[in-house]
Amino acid sequence: MATWRQGSWAGEGAAEGPLANGVLAPQGVASRAVTAAGAAPAVAAATSSTAGPGAGLESLAAQLPPEGLEVCGIGHLTAGTVQRWLADMVGARAWMKIRMAELERRADAGLARVAARLAAGGEREQVAARLLIDDVKGASVLAERGSDAMAYQMALKACGPLARASAPSCARLSAQRWAALDPTDARPWLRLLEEAHGRGDAVAVDAALAEAAARPHLSRGGYLLEMHVAPLAGLVPDVTDRAHGLIKVIGMDAARWDTGYIALARACRGDELQRLQRPQHCRIVARQVLAAAGDLLEATLAQQLAERAGVPPEQQAYDAATLKAAQSALLARAHEDGLDCAALARSSEFWAQRAAQGELALALSLLPPANAAARPPASAASRPSTAAPTRQTSAGKA
Repeated sequence: MATWRQGSWAGEGAAEGPLANGVLAPQGVASRAVTAAGAAPAVAAATSSTAGPGAGLESLAAQLPPEGLEVCGIGHLTAGTVQRWLADMVGARAWMKIRMAELERRADAGLARVAARLAAGGEREQVAARLLIDDVKGASVLAERGSDAMAYQMALKACGPLARASAPSCARLSAQRWAALDPTDARPWLRLLEEAHGRGDAVAVDAALAEAAARPHLSRGGYLLEMHVAPLAGLVPDVTDRAHGLIKVIGMDAARWDTGYIALARACRGDELQRLQRPQHCRIVARQVLAAAGDLLEATLAQQLAERAGVPPEQQAYDAATLKAAQSALLARAHEDGLDCAALARSSEFWAQRAAQGELALALSLLPPANAAARPPASAASRPSTAAPTRQTSAGKA
């Protein structure tokens, strides 16, 4: 029989320690994080379900394999364990609340250790350190005073509507200043395009498209915080704390994702393509974004845009089949691991690899040799947009 005692809820198979493997990941992050996590968030959600007494737990029990499931920080979870939770829902919820609070405390402590190391680095590392401890105001002040384009990009993306209300320095950051810090980068102009599209200013959209088309480079748009944190994750010795810290960072990056290419897609469809010079600029930018994309979503949207805008297949860096195969390979790799502590360690290594290579490059590297699509060399990804990149197909190089 399960028993409740101060500080824990103990039943057979319920181990001491924080709830693990993904509880901190916010809604919608799973597809962006591409993690092996899944069961632990379901455990937390089921325990606190408001659908009815035990409704979530009953559903969870039905999904468990007959032999049960080992979840790092919880223990060996079986249908019997869930039935004991159902017999004492008050105790189970209290136990889960304590586990989640402890997990967050330990993850935050680990991230604070990483932030301290980052704070001793250069401009972008210092901005990353501020964002890691949720100090958007401090990050924006540093970016405003500095001259590093990536540091400025990170702070600008973090300065959403809520942050601007509490941090006056956020209001002083702008895409125009970001563009001035790196005149070769097309990405700030995608941000300006997004702002113009939001205002319904077609003339400004055309101007931003033309500027983006004239830029020979496209900077990295996603996983910027993970890129700085993952190489230092070893500063957190406990594998559970390290993994949950990285999961939290993935959630922070997902909440600050670059959406400029979505505005680009809207500006290059339907009647919009009837505007003078719009088709030409859409083709140039689509080709450039596709060749230099760092993550799968951006590459997929750029490839679809390239098709719609009439970019010849031989001028598209990747074809649709290659990107679909890469996405499938990445998802398959992400779900290879289980939910035990050893699996958490493997997941952490996987995330560090993604931070170092970029999501798209990592996904392409997972394709079988027979149909692997090699990443274009850096010179191809950053060459002037008038050049046509060599196409990468699921059957190999064209």
